[in-house]
Amino acid sequence: MGKQGFRKVLVLFLILSFAAGGGISDSRTAVAAEAGEGEISAPEQTEQPQEPLPPEETPDVPDGAAPSPAPDQTPLPTGQPPGEEPEPPEPTVVPTQKPVNGKFVLTNKGADYSRGGQTGIHYRKVKGKKIYHIKSYTTDKVQLSMSQPASFSIYGGGSRKEVNKKLAVVSSKGIVTCRRRGKGEKLYTVVKAVCKATGEVQYIYIYFQKKITCSNGKGIHLYEKHTEQLGFDYDYRKVSISVSNRKKLKVSRKGRIEALKHGTAYITLKVKGSQKNEVKIKVIVQKEPWIVSSRDKVYDYEDMTGDLRGLIKKYPGWTGLHSIGESCDDRQIWCLRIGSRSASRKLVIDAAIHAREWKNTQIIMRQAEEILRDYREHKKRFANTCIYILPMVNPDGVSISQYGFDAIRDKKLRKKCEKAGHAKVWKANARGVNLNNNFPAGFIKKKKKKAKLHYMNYFGRKAGSERETKALMKFINETEPKAVLNLHSMGNVLYWDFNVEGELHDSLREFAEKVSSFNKYALMPKSGSTDAAGGFADWLVYEKGIVSITVETGSVRCPLPHSQFKPVYKRNNEMFWWFMAEY
Repeated sequence: MGKQGFRKVLVLFLILSFAAGGGISDSRTAVAAEAGEGEISAPEQTEQPQEPLPPEETPDVPDGAAPSPAPDQTPLPTGQPPGEEPEPPEPTVVPTQKPVNGKFVLTNKGADYSRGGQTGIHYRKVKGKKIYHIKSYTTDKVQLSMSQPASFSIYGGGSRKEVNKKLAVVSSKGIVTCRRRGKGEKLYTVVKAVCKATGEVQYIYIYFQKKITCSNGKGIHLYEKHTEQLGFDYDYRKVSISVSNRKKLKVSRKGRIEALKHGTAYITLKVKGSQKNEVKIKVIVQKEPWIVSSRDKVYDYEDMTGDLRGLIKKYPGWTGLHSIGESCDDRQIWCLRIGSRSASRKLVIDAAIHAREWKNTQIIMRQAEEILRDYREHKKRFANTCIYILPMVNPDGVSISQYGFDAIRDKKLRKKCEKAGHAKVWKANARGVNLNNNFPAGFIKKKKKKAKLHYMNYFGRKAGSERETKALMKFINETEPKAVLNLHSMGNVLYWDFNVEGELHDSLREFAEKVSSFNKYALMPKSGSTDAAGGFADWLVYEKGIVSITVETGSVRCPLPHSQFKPVYKRNNEMFWWFMAEY
């Protein structure tokens, strides 16, 4: 082929290349000439003018096909002015699908990929292939994150009806929302994710767990120092508990509330790892009102009876109330039980066997209420030990000491008592018998023929002649207590050293020394006052072999004025706690 023919072919090739969307290289690259040796060079120039190519002349190529350059040949640029670089062509945009790097997968952290495990799905359950599993809560939204752009739809659920009701919905961005949020409700759903690029499908099973609830309600009222257990329907290890004000109350990791100071605080229970699965509880802490008043200057039989009934109503199951008998004027001799009646160890506290010593009734009643307030802290103790409190053994005599002889309802008894006089300092019962000398233990019978009732010195016709005495003896015989604490007044002393030896004497000393370590009362030495003389403690020690000591409270003459309440209570408070909660 001549030089002229080669040029014609080259020009036609360039024209067709441009028409097909091709471009020219910006470098001057030579092509191998037909007879050349493969060197790259510019086309040779000639002095003769080039003849224009006939426009109708076309290369010999098949219809509809473009001519292809020879192998390893690059077309040379033409028509470029000398000394200038060619301009780069505009890039050609070819519409293609974005290449997919890797598989179409769910990238949510913690999602499990396995077969089966679709509890609760009965409509369109995915079988025979692996699907993703996610756990969430009915209160939370789930954001599905796929490795490639995807479209989403609810595919399966508990039933077709459930799916049609749209109890679970999914947005175009893959946000799944549960619309079932009632108490204890759950929801199971299957979401279908379709890759927009490839059409590949993945299924995601979501288990929406129930919303946390608290059986205590949204509001709790507690008294200071009281406790309450929160009841919530999740394992405590999956729940975080926070308190808005730790000065008002504190809560253990298991949900035990302890009220500290009056005021209001909020407790938030939140399921760990959730967004909004939580419940808030308002707690109002109040100062607990006392049933037994410390302000009453006169604390009478009616006050005591009402308070006893109030205590057993407030603390049901922990307490019991019964009468061990009736007095001469038909008043009940009440006994308050704290603890289980089936407990193997039983302890007794009695007061006001002497009428004018009624201030001890008020003291021991207040002390009983105090220990009931903290009963929860000593619950185990009271499973094995039961405390029996006889706050007013001589209710008739107390009524006389407080209100005079008009307090006696039986006219005959009232008339006899009036003859004896000395109502305010009355020690005896309504028959004029000193009950603490009427027991069958060294009972002293007056030899005078006309021995008669007296406000303090008549011991009765015979031992155990009085209703109150008989009731006490029957109660002790049935109860069989380990120890008895007798409350009397006055002197701030302890009587303990009875004429006994061996183990019983050692137990009496140990008991008395422990009591004295708390109230600092003096231990009285052995004397004539410890010989049996018909006293209740005499009968307990000498006849029954029961450890019993007498605590004489107060530093002034009886009846103790109300000003003695506070110092006596304060001085004996720890002692009572020890006896009831530890002895």
